[in-house]
Amino acid sequence: MNNLNIKLVLCSFPDMDLARQIGTDIVRKQLAACVNLIPKIESIYEWNGKIQSEIEILSIFKTKIELIEKLEAEISISHPYEIPEFITLGIEHGSSRYLEWIDKLTISV
Repeated sequence: MNNLNIKLVLCSFPDMDLARQIGTDIVRKQLAACVNLIPKIESIYEWNGKIQSEIEILSIFKTKIELIEKLEAEISISHPYEIPEFITLGIEHGSSRYLEWIDKLTISV
C-alpha cells in the first residue's frame, strides 16, 4: 500500500450532532473509511473584521486521494459554514495493514 494514496482530511463543525450525522453519511457512502470526532476544540479566527472564538468539533476523515474532491463536495452540501474548513494532510508513514483497511473500505474511482 502506497502511503501517498491515503490522506487525512480535517474539517470542523459547529456541533457534535451535525459532525456525527455528516461523518456517518460519509462512511456509509464509502468516501472515508473512518471519521474521528474530537469534541470541544476552541477555534480563534478573524471573520468579517472581528476576532471570533467558538467551540467546535474537529473531524478527521481517513480517505484516498482520488476521493478528495467527492468528499469535499459531499461535505459542502450539508455544512452550515459559508467557508467550511477542508484541509488535506498526507501520511508520511502508516501501518500497511491499517492503510490497506482504509483502501478496502473506500470506493474505487
